[in-house]
Formats: sequence, C-alpha cells, structure tokens
Amino acid sequence: MNDNNKRADKGSGSTSDNDLSALWQAQPVSNVDLDEVKKTFKSQTRKQRFYIMVDCLSLIPMVWMFLYYWSEFPPLVRMLNIGLIVFILPLLGYQLWLRRVAAFGSNAQTNNHVQQLKKQFKNNARIAFINKHSAWVAVLIVIAFNAIFTLAKAAEEREYGVVVLVTAITAGIMAVWYVWAHRRQKQFEKKLTALNDMSDGG
Repeated sequence: MNDNNKRADKGSGSTSDNDLSALWQAQPVSNVDLDEVKKTFKSQTRKQRFYIMVDCLSLIPMVWMFLYYWSEFPPLVRMLNIGLIVFILPLLGYQLWLRRVAAFGSNAQTNNHVQQLKKQFKNNARIAFINKHSAWVAVLIVIAFNAIFTLAKAAEEREYGVVVLVTAITAGIMAVWYVWAHRRQKQFEKKLTALNDMSDGG
C-alpha cells in the first residue's frame, strides 16, 4: 500500500512539474536588448534637446523680421502676421511638449527606458505628421503674402515673375519636406511597432 502511495505521489509531482514547465514556456519572453534600448534612448535624449534648441531659435529670424519691417507692412499683412504668430506659438509649444519624454527623461530607470522609448517614438511620429502637413500650409502662407504685397503695389511696380518664381521655389522645397516628413512618420511608426512586438514577446 505504501509503495502504491509513493508511486502515486511521485506521479502527481511529476505531472505538476510538467504543468509548471509548460506554463513557464508559454509565458511571453521579451526579446528586447535593454542595453540597445538604453543606448537608443540616450541618443534620442541628445537629439530631442538639440531639436528643442533649434525650434526655439527658429523664432528669432521671424520675430526680427516682423519688428524690423513692421512699419512697411500693409495693414492686411500685419493682420496676417499676427494670425501667423497666434497659430505658430501654440503649435511650437505642442511640439516641445511632445519632445519632453526623451529630452528630460535621461534619469529614468533602465527598466523604464522601453516604455519611455515607446512614448518618444509615438511622439516623434506625431511631430513628423505635423511637419508633413505644415508643408502645404507654408505654401498657402507664401501665396497669401505674395498676393497681398503684389496687390498693395501700383500696377506698374508689380513683379509677377518674381512672385511666381518665389512661389515655385517654395512649393518645390516644401514638396521635398513633405516626402521627408512622411517617411520619418512611417519610420517611427515602424520602430514603435517593432519595439511593441519585442517587448510583448512577439
């Protein structure tokens, strides 16, 4: 009888061990290289801080131009400038906020780097989306400025060739900008998907 009980207990223990082993093997295994994630996050920190500086400094030429040429602007151009500033400043603030995760998260714990990097990739895709659509908005703004300045001049002083040339150059540059921003958006979306798959054990 005792021998039978021992054999039964042994069989039960073996079954339990097998079940635990099967359960352990069924658990998702993270394929994330934490050292690589930490390295990438530090790189993002440097980049986002640099981009924040560039974004802020980019306001200087615009503000200088508005102040220096303000007296020469027609009333309609002044109104357009004010509207442009009202539109740009909140948009710039939003982009700076999207950059905050990596820019000011360098002291995050190693085990938080994966989540922080996911957030920054997602935010980078949003920034690229904004930059992409700012391309055609910029063309419309240039067209509006050119039209207002041209119509404000006397008929004999209007330089339609220059207006067309400036508009065409702007449109060409913004077309390249649009394609570049679109590719960056897709690139960060792809990186985010890959990081999600790895961290989820996919």
